[in-house]
Amino acid sequence: MYFSQRMAALAKSHGQHLALIDQDVPTTFEELHAQSMQLAGNLALQGIGPKDRVAVWLPNCLAWLQTFLACAHLGATVLAVNTRFRSQEVADIVGRGQADWLLMWPDFKGIAFADILADVPKEVLSRLRAIITLGDTQGTATQAIAARGYKILGYNTLLNTPSVSPPAFGNAGVLCFTTSGTTSLPKFVLHDQATLIKHGEVMQQAYGYDASSRILASAPFCGAFGFATLTGGLVTGCTTVSEPVSDTHSTLAQIRKHRVTHTYANNESILKLFETAQSPSDFESCKLFGFASFSPAINSLLEQAERNHVELTGLYGSSELQALVAAQPTEASQGDLSVRYLSGGRLIHPEARVRTSDPETGQVLKQGESGEIEIYSPSRMMGYLDQPEATAKAITDDGYFKTGDLGYAISERQFVFQTRMGDSMRLSGFLVNPAEIEQAVEKLSGVQACQVVGGTLGTKILPVAFVIMKEGAQADPDGWTQACKRVMAGYKVPVRFEVVTVFPSVESANAVKIQKNKLREMANALLAADA
Repeated sequence: MYFSQRMAALAKSHGQHLALIDQDVPTTFEELHAQSMQLAGNLALQGIGPKDRVAVWLPNCLAWLQTFLACAHLGATVLAVNTRFRSQEVADIVGRGQADWLLMWPDFKGIAFADILADVPKEVLSRLRAIITLGDTQGTATQAIAARGYKILGYNTLLNTPSVSPPAFGNAGVLCFTTSGTTSLPKFVLHDQATLIKHGEVMQQAYGYDASSRILASAPFCGAFGFATLTGGLVTGCTTVSEPVSDTHSTLAQIRKHRVTHTYANNESILKLFETAQSPSDFESCKLFGFASFSPAINSLLEQAERNHVELTGLYGSSELQALVAAQPTEASQGDLSVRYLSGGRLIHPEARVRTSDPETGQVLKQGESGEIEIYSPSRMMGYLDQPEATAKAITDDGYFKTGDLGYAISERQFVFQTRMGDSMRLSGFLVNPAEIEQAVEKLSGVQACQVVGGTLGTKILPVAFVIMKEGAQADPDGWTQACKRVMAGYKVPVRFEVVTVFPSVESANAVKIQKNKLREMANALLAADA
């Protein structure tokens, strides 16, 4: 099964049913299929075909979905780019991801896209065959990009010009998420069409979708969380509701106006919805809210859910396994309800299995014993793009994905997630490898070495940088902050730079190890003092 087949079938069986409501503008399944096929035809005329890689740098919008479906039809791979990314991250995706094309929205949200591209090394962007721009091709931002010598193609022209699309390429690797792992650089997680579609189908039964379901997708489509929310509705004939920029008040408005039945978000975002709502009647259409525990120190979520009469359950997922791959049961017949509000869950694929293993020996542990969570699931990635060795290292001989998470199994399908085994940080809902920030800080003037940890302030995790200065250098926190903002997404920029003479460390049998736990304690104290 591939997306062209599924969308053609839905265009016939659900033709007038709404597929997407984007900024209150509805699009039917019939319209969406026709739009994506016409776009595919014109992209093919420009030379986009099988195995090409298209970096899509867009927020949640109809164009994101149209482009994904068109690329899927042509056998091209979408490299999903977060709109919050800046020059360092864009350069990495376009360069190491070997993107052939870049689609962007130069005038979106006042972001200086032209300036960001200007900071990307020319040799990286030189491999691009063209930049496709959404919006006015004569706009200031687009013209600034064109002035630097890049070939510009107008998205609206490609979408609205009549064309004949070529035959569908079939199943292939179609979507790459970027994720921070245990290495210093993000990995590109590749999924094929059949796996994405099957995961969406299983979500329908697991989360109780029917013809009346309206699924709110507030998380970015460029990430596993937002994309799974989108496809769970898209491939099953349900309606997805989205907008490019969401906040608590706009999300509440969407829920009320469009009679949303399901949504999935981090625990802090859902708590804000409950606390901001005028009354439980705001959620009268809602059947299920799923939450991922991205923020610590939140202990009133259950109470607020009950006050607003909303059924709530904990979620689990990853880029490699897809998001929403597990949810804690809501009925006793499904599993152990005592852990219903803990992270983890019951795997939604009937054939999926979970176990834990000793991180040192790899020995499989008994149920109830904490260890590295390993999951076997049909939703698993094809692999890491262009990294066969990393792929082999992440998957056991019998097909289980080694998640790098600590937890314990309750049964062969249900488990509890406790924490990340490494030092990754969850910042603004995105999993970030500290090494990525540390490398950027260590390039700054006067900095000899850097360690970054996530400090906790209230319900938020914030990046704090501890730096050792070069001899004779002067600290420049304000200058460092501005320099970091030029090359990294804002949520990765350290909120505090603390100069130290040494990093706390301990000698082990094999090496001297920096004590990240002590740095986290120091970061917590600094943030508390600043508050």
